[in-house]
Amino acid sequence: MSRFKWRDLLDINSPKKAFSSPLACVAHIDVNAFFAQVEQIRCQYSRDDPVVCVQWNSIIAVSYAAKKFGISRMDTVFDAFKKCEGLMPVHTAVFKKGEDFWQYHDDCGSWHTDESKKLSPELHKVSLDPYRRESRKILKIFSEWCDLVEKASVDEVFLDLGRNVFSLLLIDESQKGFESIRTQFREGSYDLDDYLPGVPKDVEINIEAGDYNPQKRTLYDDWDDVLFCLGSTITKKIRDQIEEVLGYTTSCGIARTKTVAKLASNFKKPNAQTIVRNCNIEDFLDNESLELTSFWSMGGIFGKEVTQLLDLPSERSLKYIRDSWPVSSWELGAHMREKIRKLNSGKEKLYSLDDAQVQQMADKIFQLARGDFKMPFNPRPVIKSMMSNKNLPGNSCKHYVDCLAWLEVFSGDLIGRIKELEQEYERIIVPKTITVMTKTRNYERHTRRTTLTVGGQVKSKDLMEFGTKLIRELESLYGGSDTYYPLTGIAMSLSNFEIHETGRTIVDMFGRQTQVVRKSGEDFTKPEPQSHVSFTKSLRCEPCNIDFDDESLFKEHTDFHYALKLSESLNGAQEDSKNLSLGERRLLFSGKKRPASSIKQNENKKNSQSKSGNIYKYFSK
Repeated sequence: MSRFKWRDLLDINSPKKAFSSPLACVAHIDVNAFFAQVEQIRCQYSRDDPVVCVQWNSIIAVSYAAKKFGISRMDTVFDAFKKCEGLMPVHTAVFKKGEDFWQYHDDCGSWHTDESKKLSPELHKVSLDPYRRESRKILKIFSEWCDLVEKASVDEVFLDLGRNVFSLLLIDESQKGFESIRTQFREGSYDLDDYLPGVPKDVEINIEAGDYNPQKRTLYDDWDDVLFCLGSTITKKIRDQIEEVLGYTTSCGIARTKTVAKLASNFKKPNAQTIVRNCNIEDFLDNESLELTSFWSMGGIFGKEVTQLLDLPSERSLKYIRDSWPVSSWELGAHMREKIRKLNSGKEKLYSLDDAQVQQMADKIFQLARGDFKMPFNPRPVIKSMMSNKNLPGNSCKHYVDCLAWLEVFSGDLIGRIKELEQEYERIIVPKTITVMTKTRNYERHTRRTTLTVGGQVKSKDLMEFGTKLIRELESLYGGSDTYYPLTGIAMSLSNFEIHETGRTIVDMFGRQTQVVRKSGEDFTKPEPQSHVSFTKSLRCEPCNIDFDDESLFKEHTDFHYALKLSESLNGAQEDSKNLSLGERRLLFSGKKRPASSIKQNENKKNSQSKSGNIYKYFSK
């Protein structure tokens, strides 16, 4: 008999419940040295070539071939050349000052002695668009496999494999060995709170490499083990497809929670996957130099403060938490509250947390130490703000005109990023607030903002227009000061986003204009077959004012209108379109002056575009 219930198994088939089920199966996949791989593939280098991705003098990504020479992101490109004479540095794409588009300048960079081949940070801004573009391609493959994908960053995602493994276990007949539980599932001969039957003794599935199992525990002790095995076969196929189609290698971690899955994906790199089954979680957390601060939400200053507050040891801090507070998070919370009261009893109040906040923190720490901190998936993160900025060295921005040149760059950068998000989430994204900020050499920051009032989608020229207005206001307020120029920083940001559905065309908004009208007085009736006159009047195209006496000819004519609408939805409607009513024509073309006679059409004339060799010629009758 299993220790899991039918309810636990059925919950993984629900995108809203799966993450909280004890049978949850979560994967984290990231692309190895992503920026370096992008440049390696773009420049057609091999995986054995020591490629590094460079921004000015700094290295921002190191290929695994380059890491073998001891090169890291802490090195400058000049340091890296000392470690590897055959180094292959590739500079990121850049915007040029005054241009709203980015481009690569291959065979250029600070490492060249030829001054004409050096990229000046005074005149250029790094663009990350190429990497976001490749990220979208990878994300598309993930979305083809899984119905719930959370993008964690440009090169990593979380996958909820719940529905995938549920289907393989209970529905997909190609997966053998589970006939008994499938029969019980199909017949419904169970209650939700019944325990699942035991795992069949003769089940034959293999975990796809990477089972973290230092204690050599049995592979199929319960159904969670089975689901992890099934999940590993799915992630292996996903990763193989990404490598085959796009050329990128990835690392993967599979576990019950997002936090442990992320740690697992980083455990063995590159091009590997690690499965942490529930029975091995504590071994994994305790034996691989993992601490409380290893979790991505517990790093930085916050993690250090928690470590000091709990007096955690420098090693095996997670085991220390489990051993010190073994019963519940309430005892951990009580300890933390008492410690905070003592620390705040002096003159200076060190912590401003109330009891509820302390308990919330204690709950999280208690669960993290056991690998059981559950987080729901967020497939479409809320967009709060978006910024494009430039640190300005030297005298690269010493005049109002220089500010405008950088605003041109920011406008192109931000619009490109909005378009990327629209493609990724299939939504129209409209920012309503624009802000421009400048920073002086005296570290003074000056900001102006305004509401973006544009009709429809925002374009680069709109951002430039509003940004110019704001920078002009800053110039009038502070430009006369001796300490304002040269600026050391300038930025443009967008916020207060509105998200709209996509795909609504003029046809969607107004509906089809061609109708089949069968009238007799005020009622719709079926035409009498013996009356030829009645039949000819029953098949009528109102926009063309044409009657048909043959149903096949009428259908062919309506197909022509459908093709015309399809073309107009893609390419825009013409003023003389027969698919537009008078009201629509006024709405779309009211700004144009033309003779009324130009609207009239020859009712029997074929559309002139039928001779152009496009889709119209097939529906021109």
